[in-house]
Amino acid sequence: MRALLYGGLLALGLTLAGCAGSWGSPDRSQRASAALTASFAALVASPNDFDVEPREVTAALAEADLDFALDVFADAYAAPEGHAPVPPRARIDEARRVIQSRATFSPFELATLLRDLLRADDGHLAFGHGGDRPLRLEALPAPPAPPASAAPPVELVEGEVPVVVVRTFETAAAAALGTLPRLAERLRAAPAFVVDLRGNGGGNYAFAERFLLALAHGPIHALGTREVQSVTAALGRVNAAKRRLARGDVPEAARAMFFEHITRLEQLADDLAARGEGRVEIVRNGESLQGTAPAPLAGRGVVLVDRGCASACEMFVALARQIPGLLVAGERTRGSMAVGEVAWFLLPRSRLVITLGTRAVVDPLGDFDETRGFVPDLDLAGPDALVEARHVAAFAPASAWAAARARELRVEAAAGRSGTKKPR
Repeated sequence: MRALLYGGLLALGLTLAGCAGSWGSPDRSQRASAALTASFAALVASPNDFDVEPREVTAALAEADLDFALDVFADAYAAPEGHAPVPPRARIDEARRVIQSRATFSPFELATLLRDLLRADDGHLAFGHGGDRPLRLEALPAPPAPPASAAPPVELVEGEVPVVVVRTFETAAAAALGTLPRLAERLRAAPAFVVDLRGNGGGNYAFAERFLLALAHGPIHALGTREVQSVTAALGRVNAAKRRLARGDVPEAARAMFFEHITRLEQLADDLAARGEGRVEIVRNGESLQGTAPAPLAGRGVVLVDRGCASACEMFVALARQIPGLLVAGERTRGSMAVGEVAWFLLPRSRLVITLGTRAVVDPLGDFDETRGFVPDLDLAGPDALVEARHVAAFAPASAWAAARARELRVEAAAGRSGTKKPR
């Protein structure tokens, strides 16, 4: 597959079949279509293909899909820190022996084999298929998804202790999320406040970071990141974005942002293919972010979380834990932050679907665990959690902030060891 991907075909254009009319020029999409082969078409599948019925396959076709998956992982998967993108050769050889010992594989059997072979402590990594009875086998067990809600993405609940509820960081909610820095001004001036992130499954980390920096006054240790740049990674992320557009998950007001995102990824893939580059990792560690608030918090705040807080939500928590005056309360978070920027791939023979992350993330304080998430400073659960969080913010004694204060000292010590860093 690499000969196909890096041999120059992608330089002709990367517009997906079935969706070219939405954002690709006719000339570019025609040239891309002329370059398609069976393997290439599978790598950049039409968004609707992710929802088709899977196929039972012979052992030979199952092994071909295994090879396809291994190439995708080698080229695009960031993998958690300390975990290789692909398993050791001995485990791969054992998977081949299992495949060759069977005449056929059902979609469930093949998805299970791939999950067991390629599993990592990664809350975004999953294997499955679409069709009438969709399947999703996750590398880490996920808590039940919260019920669908018609509530707004962002909501300010006024009162003696104001509450800002942020239900998502998804780009599709960009209009509402754009108000967060302004709402941060309201919170900074309050004697006590709550940021309610329960059920926030994440989304676009940029919105979380802007909100956080609007709350912060001083420097914040940034998340460490390791991002994979490759033709495969870029195309997988294009697949993910175009699938959301095709499914109608993106409101009209946010569609332009998705189109721009897709265009940038396609251009990146074009550039990488033209240079003949394979996998490149962009690593950023030890950087500092500078809060934009004119002064420290006037009072104290509680960040309320639960098992539904995941991905970009947990990234917000990683930074919020460094702000003096903030306490994290509730239940432990999902544990789904280690690898993000999810890409989608379709295996061409079985029509199985793989979702994997192309950017690894590290908590700057080292407290995050992908298998357990963040442990809150204060346990709060049940239907009265928000009432209790408001009470804690307004009336809890200083001792309630002991864990948070100890963390501040760790932040200060880390800053002293590393010296003053230039804000990014």
